[in-house]
Amino acid sequence: MIPDYFQDKMKAMHGEAGSTWIEQAERTIRSLQEKRNLTLGSPFSLSYNFVIPLVLADGTAAVLKMGYPNKEFSNEFHALREFTGDAMVELIDFDQEAGWMLLSHVQPGNALHTLHDEMAQLKVFASVAAQLWRKPPPSHSFPDVEGWSQGISRYRARFHDGTGPLPERMISKAESLFHKLLSSSKECYLLHGDLHHENILYSGSSGWTAIDPKGLIGEREYDCIQYMLNHWKHHEDPLELLRFRTTTLSSLLTLSYERLLAYGFCHSVLSACWCTEDGGDCWENGMAIADIFEKLLAERKAGSL
Repeated sequence: MIPDYFQDKMKAMHGEAGSTWIEQAERTIRSLQEKRNLTLGSPFSLSYNFVIPLVLADGTAAVLKMGYPNKEFSNEFHALREFTGDAMVELIDFDQEAGWMLLSHVQPGNALHTLHDEMAQLKVFASVAAQLWRKPPPSHSFPDVEGWSQGISRYRARFHDGTGPLPERMISKAESLFHKLLSSSKECYLLHGDLHHENILYSGSSGWTAIDPKGLIGEREYDCIQYMLNHWKHHEDPLELLRFRTTTLSSLLTLSYERLLAYGFCHSVLSACWCTEDGGDCWENGMAIADIFEKLLAERKAGSL
């Protein structure tokens, strides 16, 4: 049931505990299939969670999602419960202890980037984001932007002698700018945390719908950055694209243009730091777009003189 490549990934990431989880997950799937008379499809392309489409006994299309027991999967579960009903995929049923969730199947499921027109995409993004954002619940365990920003500190600890692949100037600037942004934050919200083109899908019954929330506490501007970091490489003028996205989102959502740019720079550098933790070379993408945000920040500063 669970593909070999995903089993190998879990074992590589978690060792013997990963093997144990795979066995438990297989048993849970078989038990759910029998008890609920589920008709299972073929698993989606898998990254860190096991996700498979299915049909419930009453003919309703749904999705089973299972994740290795960690903070990220728990955060997603709690975020889904907070966001449910407001431009978010429906949480039909769950067993948090067993580590599974049944979600509504977003059909046809066309991703936001299929609209092609940038303004149309931005309007959809703004509409979905505005429906999701809300004040954090009184008691919660969601991470916050300050905690995420520590990824830069971890990078510096690993490469304290400056031998890392990222330019020291950019690391220092991101640290300083993050500090200024966080110390001057005013209103913080419960954010999606990963709201980009592939996590906003079209539902024939519900319209544009968000999936895969991470659950993050921070300023609203921060939740726009993942969108702004995606689908830019092949644009004929990436700087103009980022300028247009920032200007448009600040207008549509009544956000600070300057803080959008500043968070864009900081998160791009942070993303590059995370990539070095994973051992890949995707950090080059983060630094490339950080450079664009830096140019826009300089442009904004020059225009205000």
